[in-house]
Amino acid sequence: MRRVAALVLVIAGALLAISQPGPIEAHAALRSSDPGANAFLQRAPARVTLTFTEPIDSRSSTIQVLDGQGNLVETGPPAVSGVTMSVELPQVGPGIYNVLWGNVSRIDGHAIKGSFPFTVLNPDGSVPDITNMVTGLTTTNDQAPRADGIAIRALSLLGLAMVAAGAVIALLWKEATPGVRRGLLLTVYAGAAVLAAATVLNLFTIRDAYSGLPLAELMFETQSGGYWLTRMGLVLLIAVVNTFAGGALRRSATALMGAVAVYLWAYTATSHAAAVPGSGWARGIDFLHGMAALTWVGAVLGIAVAARLGRRQDPWRRLVPRFSLTASAMVFILLATGFLGALVEIDSTSKLTETRYGTTLLVKLGLMLPLLGVAGYNAKWGKTRLAAAPPGEPGRFRYLATLEVALGLAVFVAAAALTQTTASRSIMLAPETKPYDQQSTFSGLQIRLGIDPNQTGLNTYRVALTDPTGASVAADRVRLTFRYQEDQSIGASTLTLARSGEGAYLGQGPFMALEGRWRVEVEVRRADLDDVIGFFDVRPAGLPVAGAVSSGAWAKPTPGLSWNQFGGIVFVLVGLGFAFFRAPIRGLGKEAGWAANGLTTSGFAFGLLLLFAVHAHEPDAALPANPVFPDANSITAGRTLYEQNCLSCHGRTGVPPPGLDLNPYPLDLTVHVPQHPDGQLYNFIANGVPGTAMVAWKDSDLTEEQLWHLVNYLRTFAPVDQ
Repeated sequence: MRRVAALVLVIAGALLAISQPGPIEAHAALRSSDPGANAFLQRAPARVTLTFTEPIDSRSSTIQVLDGQGNLVETGPPAVSGVTMSVELPQVGPGIYNVLWGNVSRIDGHAIKGSFPFTVLNPDGSVPDITNMVTGLTTTNDQAPRADGIAIRALSLLGLAMVAAGAVIALLWKEATPGVRRGLLLTVYAGAAVLAAATVLNLFTIRDAYSGLPLAELMFETQSGGYWLTRMGLVLLIAVVNTFAGGALRRSATALMGAVAVYLWAYTATSHAAAVPGSGWARGIDFLHGMAALTWVGAVLGIAVAARLGRRQDPWRRLVPRFSLTASAMVFILLATGFLGALVEIDSTSKLTETRYGTTLLVKLGLMLPLLGVAGYNAKWGKTRLAAAPPGEPGRFRYLATLEVALGLAVFVAAAALTQTTASRSIMLAPETKPYDQQSTFSGLQIRLGIDPNQTGLNTYRVALTDPTGASVAADRVRLTFRYQEDQSIGASTLTLARSGEGAYLGQGPFMALEGRWRVEVEVRRADLDDVIGFFDVRPAGLPVAGAVSSGAWAKPTPGLSWNQFGGIVFVLVGLGFAFFRAPIRGLGKEAGWAANGLTTSGFAFGLLLLFAVHAHEPDAALPANPVFPDANSITAGRTLYEQNCLSCHGRTGVPPPGLDLNPYPLDLTVHVPQHPDGQLYNFIANGVPGTAMVAWKDSDLTEEQLWHLVNYLRTFAPVDQ
């Protein structure tokens, strides 16, 4: 009867486990909004639209709009579609308005909230004389994680490590005595109990995120509920499988490690790795990292339990080398995948210190140092003493192993905090502002333009006029015209400056509302003289206007690296792994040793080839931005420069003429120009191409602006029909 009941429980647990829904994402951070945070608008918007980093659940996502006094603005119900959420606004007048939003990422129950203000200007373009009475606005995604979420995730990792402790030692030490085996079985049961408690507590956090949703609908109609059922089924499966360990210890241990792997995979599916482009790679890295950590810490915990229950005369010599090899391999995989995972989630080194995720990662790395120190001591001296079984052993080893486990659990807490913290790559840091101050001469008139603080939104604009001798020049009117160079469909706006001194003019307003390239035209009108118009290219500091990222599960997961660099690092790490473990692999046989040597050589060779020998382009984020709009004047100037300096090698149409005595031969520009962004083309022209006849034109008489004119002209080349 007992076996029948156990079989029923196994089937029930398996059914719950295989009911796992498809991949999902974690924190749905705000990627962009319309209107933007702290925006100054010439006219009132008809709606508020928010775009998030991943899909959100429509049943638990909200938008509210408050005026500057904190009164609720009547709006329609929010409309949710994929990664966007919007709400229609009534006709509102000039003033300050505050957007308060909250969402729940689909399935995993991670909730996040935020808020930001925007301002509707007066009809004359001035800022309303209103003070915003709404305080405590959260304009950043970098919010403190919930303590209960960290505790539950850490408790889950502890339970998994306890299950792994019994399973790993059972697999490594088939010679274990009955007393040790019973201790390992009890460790697995205790781990299952801890895991069950963590899973039940997790239900309360999910219910809190989906407040107002009936329990049945939450469990069976949301992916978050589906994943909870999956994890609960796996806990049940672990407990049942362990009941068969007495008669089939090694088979049961294998099944237990499989259950740990599936439980961890379910967690990986709700991690930051599931929400990035290239989530297939990222989740694989995250999964290997977690399994290596659980196997390592579990093995140390298991051997500590065995040392507590074992005796000096037990066959420790059989266990120690297997344990040492397993722990060493897991540590290497842990470090390698941790490095790759950091490359996936940290898209800028500055975010290591400027985001909560980055600082938490540094704390985790700091905890790893003493952990690796204790592990290194145990691996070099502790295992030798345990195998030799001198007086005092295995008690002394037990204390050192317990210290290693304690440090491992501290790392688990840091890892749990990382899972509850918004990933660095989802956070856009506001750039530092630097006042703009440039002077140029136009038609004999020196115009100096100053913009302070030179940011998107409200700025103060100053113009100073002088003649060639430096004397101040008076004007009847000084007017600025602002043209957004990134999107020509956005109309120009103007600002007439007021006189503030001899030859000095001043104005203020939110005329550069978007991040990107702006051309500011300074129009100067004087009596009995022709008007003078000066042009200044300005880039205000501000968050970029970002859209939702749509890419496949197998896209490049590392935002700061090219495919060649990412692949090269992976191959080098594989080569390092086989190099470190060649000796134990050779112990498996001569053929295995040859394979290890070949894989070591191949890993290093392919890795170095991809990193250094294969032509790779700079990542877009590291390339200079084109500050010159490709209008007719720029293209005409570029054509003239091309014909004067480039035509002899590259041909009039971009196709190099035959018969040139050059090796390598010039490339066909009609084919290669479309394959490179503007910044890369500029670098080719400015810096030259080593090993070819292409010289660095930045060292010639050509100015930086002329080089950009050349880039704009190259864009006009069309492929030649064959």
